[in-house]
Amino acid sequence: MLICAGNRKLSSFLSSARGLWWWWWWWWWWWPRLGAGAPLLWCLIFFPLLCQAQAPERLVVIKMDGLPYAEVDRFVCEIDPRTGKSRLPWIDYIFYQKGTRLSNFYVRGMSLSAPSWSLLDTGQHLQIKGNVEYDRWTLHAYDYLNFIPFYLNNVVQRRVDMPGPEALDGLGIPLLMDAFPYERRHTSFQLFQRGIRWTTLQRGLGNRFTSRTPGELFDEWVMGFDARRIISEQLERELAEKLSDPNIKYLDYYDTDFDHTAHHNGDRESHLRSLQHLDAIIGRIWAHIQRSPLAAETVLVLVSDHGINSVEGIYSQGFNMVQLLGSDGGGGHHVVTKRRLMLDYSIKGIYPLVPLITTTTRESKYLRGESASYPTALVDFDGNERIAIHLRESDFNVLHLLLQQLQRQDLPESLRGPAVTGFFSVIDKRRQSWNQAIGELDEEMQALRQEIEALENSCPPNPRSGLNRMRIPDATRKRFD
Repeated sequence: MLICAGNRKLSSFLSSARGLWWWWWWWWWWWPRLGAGAPLLWCLIFFPLLCQAQAPERLVVIKMDGLPYAEVDRFVCEIDPRTGKSRLPWIDYIFYQKGTRLSNFYVRGMSLSAPSWSLLDTGQHLQIKGNVEYDRWTLHAYDYLNFIPFYLNNVVQRRVDMPGPEALDGLGIPLLMDAFPYERRHTSFQLFQRGIRWTTLQRGLGNRFTSRTPGELFDEWVMGFDARRIISEQLERELAEKLSDPNIKYLDYYDTDFDHTAHHNGDRESHLRSLQHLDAIIGRIWAHIQRSPLAAETVLVLVSDHGINSVEGIYSQGFNMVQLLGSDGGGGHHVVTKRRLMLDYSIKGIYPLVPLITTTTRESKYLRGESASYPTALVDFDGNERIAIHLRESDFNVLHLLLQQLQRQDLPESLRGPAVTGFFSVIDKRRQSWNQAIGELDEEMQALRQEIEALENSCPPNPRSGLNRMRIPDATRKRFD
């Protein structure tokens, strides 16, 4: 979903000869260069340009996670009997009455936050395919949603950006925010986040107490503090502050409130309450824009990454794929996931630094008790209607089975010979492809060594440690050898 508001009606421009020429020229030139992301990038960047009599000076993007267009449209069109206005009055006024909107789009992959935001923030074909991706050679997990390791690594100066931007940087794919100089943009905490402002966390916690009455603080102490609201309220304050600075040309605000609500509640009232909370945020941001020095040259965009497939009255529309894969009929797999099942009820689940969680099974025919060493299925179950499954290569399973039998002392000779023949026949069948993979891996490791040496030689002196250049620990080097 993408809707935007500017200070001029789009229809009059598109109906003019100049508008049609702009449309034809842009489509002919950029479509083959942008691929599948072209329509969305056009809406995100060029719709605001066409919505203004003159080129806009500032772009403000409100990013709402998990916000479905159909549900927004449903409540916008409903009239609140108490007020006589839309149940979402600010969205109705800003985007339905004064703006334009694109109802939907689809990603070529899982309808998830990480892939969808990567498409929205780049306008390019998907390179990130899930909320978590696994290196099937090493079982390393690339978790694009886990903020905690990012914060901790940032403290010790081991990581500057979230994993998503790091992956896209490695592919040479820029984000929309990269089109604006660092000093002219103000970005929110989000999945594709560059850097971190620790002052936001500090000020947010302080403002949480100073902006509440003693009674409200007591209620929160009894019911529990909402950490997400602490951050989102502070991000809204900072956005309002930066809007008064005419030098800031790009601003965004990211909120996950509706996504968290809809994943846990399918009832109408919970969704409406969350949407009215977001509607109020949008109204306050709009008011701040109107009071800013660039009000007449500002374009406001509301965009969402995916919807929710929950239906009111149905408790669950899915089933437990992890348990299915672990069952006898599902293959008796030891299944790796990025978080524990029933996480809300797991004491161990509060520890955020475990990169892999293995759910064991007693139904395994040949790997019972060896779940840590030999998981056979990798699952990303975050999909709203799909999940990603990686299964261990069948030839490895055959070799593992045959090797276990050959290690038995009581294996009859009449079976040992065929087992040996079968074992080496699998190796001979795959020898060429495996040797090719080994050669490619050696080539990649050599290139990695050269890049590490180049980085070592180019690093400036570290004023904090007094070291002349960054050194890679010997233990780490040995892993590459």
